[in-house]
Amino acid sequence: MSATGAAPDTGGTTTGPLTGGGEAVLGAADIARLSGVRRPAVSNWRRRYSDFPRPMSGSSANPMFSMAEVEQWCLRNGKPFRADPAERLWQRIRATVDGVRTAEFLAHAGLLLTRYDGVGPRVPGPDAHWAKLLCATVEAAEADPDGAGGLYARLCDRLASAQGRSAAVDAATAAAVAEIAGIGPGMRVLDPACGSGPLLRAAAERGAEVLWAQDLDPALTVVCRSRLLLAGTACEAAAGDALREDGFADREADAVLCDPPFRDRDWGHDELEGDGRWSYGHPPRGEGELAWVQHCLARVRRGGTVVVRMPAAAAGRASGRRVRAALLAGGALRMVAELPGGDGPSTAHLWVLRRPRNQGGAADRIVFVHGVKAPDQIVHAWMDPAVGGAAAVAPAELMDAAVDLRPAVHVAPRARDRAEGYPALRAELVAALTALADLPPELHAPSDAAEAEPDSSAPTITELAASGIVEIHQAPLGTPAGHGPLPLLTHRDLRDRRPPGGRTRNVPGGVVVRPGDVVAASGGHPLHPRVAGTDDAGAVLGPRLVLIRTDPDRLDPGYLAGVLEGAAASAERTGASGTLRFDLRRTRVPMITPELQRARAAARRRLDATEDRVAALADLGRRLAELGRLGLSTGTLLPRTTEEAP
Repeated sequence: MSATGAAPDTGGTTTGPLTGGGEAVLGAADIARLSGVRRPAVSNWRRRYSDFPRPMSGSSANPMFSMAEVEQWCLRNGKPFRADPAERLWQRIRATVDGVRTAEFLAHAGLLLTRYDGVGPRVPGPDAHWAKLLCATVEAAEADPDGAGGLYARLCDRLASAQGRSAAVDAATAAAVAEIAGIGPGMRVLDPACGSGPLLRAAAERGAEVLWAQDLDPALTVVCRSRLLLAGTACEAAAGDALREDGFADREADAVLCDPPFRDRDWGHDELEGDGRWSYGHPPRGEGELAWVQHCLARVRRGGTVVVRMPAAAAGRASGRRVRAALLAGGALRMVAELPGGDGPSTAHLWVLRRPRNQGGAADRIVFVHGVKAPDQIVHAWMDPAVGGAAAVAPAELMDAAVDLRPAVHVAPRARDRAEGYPALRAELVAALTALADLPPELHAPSDAAEAEPDSSAPTITELAASGIVEIHQAPLGTPAGHGPLPLLTHRDLRDRRPPGGRTRNVPGGVVVRPGDVVAASGGHPLHPRVAGTDDAGAVLGPRLVLIRTDPDRLDPGYLAGVLEGAAASAERTGASGTLRFDLRRTRVPMITPELQRARAAARRRLDATEDRVAALADLGRRLAELGRLGLSTGTLLPRTTEEAP
């Protein structure tokens, strides 16, 4: 397809409501979401109903089902199933397009829908096997009740969710950001880390006339521009890292909205030393978000507003206290608000800043917002800090050694409100303790000691690869780590049991992680083996990691991960640990029956879940104790005794 968006040749016939492309598939979480139930209900359906569709791909831990078959089954059994055209198309995109190239596919779809032939970021030509799916996108856009713009916007939202990027910037949050920034008709708005464009779209809906977008990933800049063009608003886009290659250095916006990359340590600390944008101090190496805050302030006019989504840790990390203090003293910082965190604590904040009109002192007050349930409540607090969940604090009160800007510290909770939450929290703890009792698996030592001995005749990983039972993959030696548009699964992510946190760029031979893959350190101990889940899917395999992809019908991934972990622990006991001599390819894997493999894997998952649940219970118990002690000390809680205190 050319830059003009000429329609590709479809070749072949149409099937189903949309033409071409791979068949749409769903995971258990998708089935639950589209059926309006919780995920355990889907597992229950699979056990109870013999006619429930069988998996067509995936692994035993993450089976994938035909969307058409699941929908037909739900209809036959009176279960709800709601999927709009964008949802159906998205599932087909997932089945057809390699995960790391989804943004690239949507960029071509956007060029096709907008017939864009102007100058701007370019992306490589589309793969030949995308042709039918691109035509299906056009047909879905023509049939969608909200038109091409509505369908494309929903695809963009799914892309952001799948990438783990801007997960908190849903439509409601984006609308709140635009309102807090005071976006109005005729304004010029910049987003220097635009992603798929949710913030600029919200600005356009409030009448912004000039939109500037930049992103490190050229495909995302095309996606953002296409999204806005389909909504009826022109947008000038530039590709590149805005901190290093600012595409709008000669512009001055009325407002800057930004959702920068979190935890990016390779933001240019050394090469940007002495940069003119660091008016409030050179950001520390581990505080890339504070670099983005100052970049945004440098690109807004005097008196203009900046709204940046920040990780919650940035409000209190010791390394950033000098920059935070300078932002307060210089009168730039105006509000720090917790974004709604669902059932758990907030992991992201909104920082609202204003570029001072003149050199002067701090602002009269800093607004803090804590514990709100919806983004529009942050807007209300910005307008009136006297509302519940907000507090206005004089900057002088914040200028201590820590410069702690965490909202929870400054929004004084009402003792009565907190006391009323004690019974519910106690009931939650008791229920969690009861549920924990049945979680640890019952394990026993084998009656025959010989059963516990290693099987010296069992095949090694290398032999299993030769017989086609497993595939072994490693990242190319030149895989860059720390900078680029693609998520990267790193050695540290594996060690800390966290989702992919690195960044990289496309390199020849790059390995893309799929659900069910076994990922481990490539040598030494500990290996930290884990079975990749949906959070890992689509990430690029990082250096010093090895990926083993099994035939799940013959070798369960969870069982293999347990064997690897046991072999590495055995090597440590025999003195081979602490070196690179342990080679997981030489690990012997007893080929027990698939049923026993799955049983061992299930027991291992229950042990992992037990460990996680106990850690969560410790936090729940701490919160309950703190709440109880506060209530007892203030008299808002009393113990139940036969003789109540007056």
